[in-house]
Amino acid sequence: MPSHLPGRYQGRSQAREAPDLVLVGVAARGLAAAARRAGYAPIVLDLFGDEDTRALACEAIPIRRLGGLNFDPEDLFEQLGLHAAGDLPVVLGTGFEQAPDMVERIGQRFRMVGNGRQTLAWLKEPIVFMRLLSNLGVPHPAVFTGPAPAGMRTLEKRIGGSGGWHVQPAAAPRGVGWYVQEYVEGRTVSALFLGDGKDVRLLAFSEQWCEPADDAPYRYGGAAGPIAIDAATARAVTEALRRITAATGLVGLASADLMLLDDGGWTLLEVNPRPGATLDVFDRPPLPPLLRLHLDACEGRLPDLDPLTPETVDEARASAIFYAPAPFEVRLDPLPDFVADRPPQGTRIETGEPVCTVFGSGRNAEEARQQVSERTVSLWRALSRADRKAAE
Repeated sequence: MPSHLPGRYQGRSQAREAPDLVLVGVAARGLAAAARRAGYAPIVLDLFGDEDTRALACEAIPIRRLGGLNFDPEDLFEQLGLHAAGDLPVVLGTGFEQAPDMVERIGQRFRMVGNGRQTLAWLKEPIVFMRLLSNLGVPHPAVFTGPAPAGMRTLEKRIGGSGGWHVQPAAAPRGVGWYVQEYVEGRTVSALFLGDGKDVRLLAFSEQWCEPADDAPYRYGGAAGPIAIDAATARAVTEALRRITAATGLVGLASADLMLLDDGGWTLLEVNPRPGATLDVFDRPPLPPLLRLHLDACEGRLPDLDPLTPETVDEARASAIFYAPAPFEVRLDPLPDFVADRPPQGTRIETGEPVCTVFGSGRNAEEARQQVSERTVSLWRALSRADRKAAE
């Protein structure tokens, strides 16, 4: 996640390497770190200027925003034309699920590695996706582009939205580009997997949680893993993802958001056909570099790997977004080692805006999440103290 919300950022990496990969996303630090672990020298195009993103990139290019977290298409394609010419592969991160036309243009003009417009249409158009799941026999909540049936509890969501900012309780969508989904209560988990267009490899399960705000009760908080899942459920989820992958042609690293129900069942909420936030949790041993696995899977090669479980790792890991409890300026130098997506000194951050990503670890996912919580509290104290001292 980004650490601040400027229109542009200044500066580029000091490295002068020959790039071999172009990464594009709203906030691409996680992808850049994954590229480095996989041995690549990436050019990064994103909306934010976090210090660690610039340090990881061999060149960091700012893309103009058009309100919210939307790319300016004209600027994006100009920069891609300048920096993705030739045969450099282009990997897309967050920010494109609601823009299939843009994805199609990128695929036509550049060597895009990942899922194209048709796969996005299958997976991110809610009515199409619900019908697909029904035909494949995959459990799922009902969705509606008009008012939900009387008495049904539903959540309004934006088509292609991410991060949970857009999710609100509602009985009917506000208009075009929105829908309502049946509310399901249970334990929220995510399955990280690879697809090759026909088959899948399940890599790990993580637990996710929300960090509610007054205007965003389902805002994404963080994830921790690996977690243990009942073997029968894991097999059923894997088989469901295999059917979905074969039907949609999904390729590469992806994640599936699930709800584990109190009665032992489960339901599939959505599939995100791209590398996502749990790169920060799982892109480390014993798994091989995940971006290399992503590129291989996009070319039809799946690894011979068993899913991670708590017993197969030395420790669990958690990653969470720290949102500003009050307005402040970043005056703490240096920031702790357990922080990523580092805002430059002097950045003004308003209440509710993401400040940075906080990491934690422990013997299990619960301990890792607890460490993140404790570190977030101590970080806010230090940031507040430094801000007050600078103002004196």
